[in-house]
Amino acid sequence: MNQATIEKLAPLESPAVQTPLTPEARSELMRVAEKGTGYCIGAQGGPEGNAFEQAFVEKMGCADAVAVNSCSSALEMAAMLSGLDAADEVIIPAHTFVATAVPMGRTGATIKWADIDPDTRVISAKSIESLITPKTKVIVVVHLYGMPAEMDDIVNLARKHEITVIEDCAQAPGARYKGKRVGTFGDFGCFSFHGAKNITTLGEGGMLAVRDAGLGDQARRMRWMGNWPFEESREKDWVPAGNDLIEPVPGLWPVNFSLAEGLAAVGKVMIKQLDQINDSRRRQATRFIGALADYPELSFQKVPDHCEHAYHLMPGRYDGEAFGRHRDDLMQLIRDKYRVKCIVQYWPLYRSPLFRSFGFGEANVPETDRYFDNMISFPWWSGMGDHLLDDMAERTRGALDEMRKG
Repeated sequence: MNQATIEKLAPLESPAVQTPLTPEARSELMRVAEKGTGYCIGAQGGPEGNAFEQAFVEKMGCADAVAVNSCSSALEMAAMLSGLDAADEVIIPAHTFVATAVPMGRTGATIKWADIDPDTRVISAKSIESLITPKTKVIVVVHLYGMPAEMDDIVNLARKHEITVIEDCAQAPGARYKGKRVGTFGDFGCFSFHGAKNITTLGEGGMLAVRDAGLGDQARRMRWMGNWPFEESREKDWVPAGNDLIEPVPGLWPVNFSLAEGLAAVGKVMIKQLDQINDSRRRQATRFIGALADYPELSFQKVPDHCEHAYHLMPGRYDGEAFGRHRDDLMQLIRDKYRVKCIVQYWPLYRSPLFRSFGFGEANVPETDRYFDNMISFPWWSGMGDHLLDDMAERTRGALDEMRKG
């Protein structure tokens, strides 16, 4: 790439929405809006919410699923339903988005930070095992960037020690481990439909998948402030109007995590397109990573044969020590000269002021530290054409060639 070409480069950066709504999804949204009724799912669910939940169950193969307003809410409900409290310990990967950990910390439980596998770069079963104590109540597994963790090893550990497993699948909807969808191995699976995810319910949205259908019933009772239909007939059904107010689960206060009907209608359409979207993203990844195969100093997540990556993001690790270079040198060059707006994802949570302030500022996670300190994450979204992928790869090769010159 010559200097004249470089000077004409247009900037490359990720859009705010990774997968735009299809015409069918937009049509469904307008249909519900124009009806003017049933905007909220309500106590037992509206028709759109119920249809979305059913479509999700059929797609994922879980026992039941409850639509909520975000993955953070799904994680919070999972923490509550697991019985996690201040007497317990919870194991969480140090390298993840903050929403994985905050709902667990809010229970008062002690957080133990787990390390990642150096190749797959998601939570390590070996690290989890080293952290288990008699107080361990919950393990939170994050399929980060769309990459499934080694669920057989983790679930076997959990069952041996009678520990609840919560899967954070916010970035991995539809990803598979040994042919089975993530979110169906543990006791709970938590999914996100935020606008920056592979599929969206128009800005925000989430789903709580459960292994035990009875937990789905409990979650629905919690979802809308304890509002639940009266179980017995009343002489005057207007006294009071609306629903009964119940204790959803003994000892637990209810919450308001309902998903609007219009968003559920969008989700019902988008979930049907999930496999097509993920297949496309895998093709994108194969092309982009393959175009950089001659640069071993830039490595990407290793995908075992028994895993199917959802490629929510495209993070790599730059090891430039042989050239006397650091990740930040590459970041600065590729941004300023080659106009590729790369970023660094997910500060290890134990380093942040938030978790340090609550006493969770210590961790022995060398692989997490190595990854974060050398990470570079490339622009990524659904529907990137071959020309765009090849262009980004060419710019990256140009930057890497300069790094090799020292």
